[in-house]
Amino acid sequence: MAVLLQLLGANPLGGLVLAIIVPVVVVAFGTYVGVLMALQSFFDASSWQEATRPDDTEGES
Repeated sequence: MAVLLQLLGANPLGGLVLAIIVPVVVVAFGTYVGVLMALQSFFDASSWQEATRPDDTEGES
């Protein structure tokens, strides 16, 4: 793994990938995981559709 990172760092395009694309992917993945955790903890839902679906039992007496 370290050899692959060294080879990418030696190539100018590989350096660009390491400097820009890798952090963007890490932040996007972290945001995705954070949103899923928030959905599960606040709404007891595992997807956005499940969290925003109107619940039929709220209005019934």
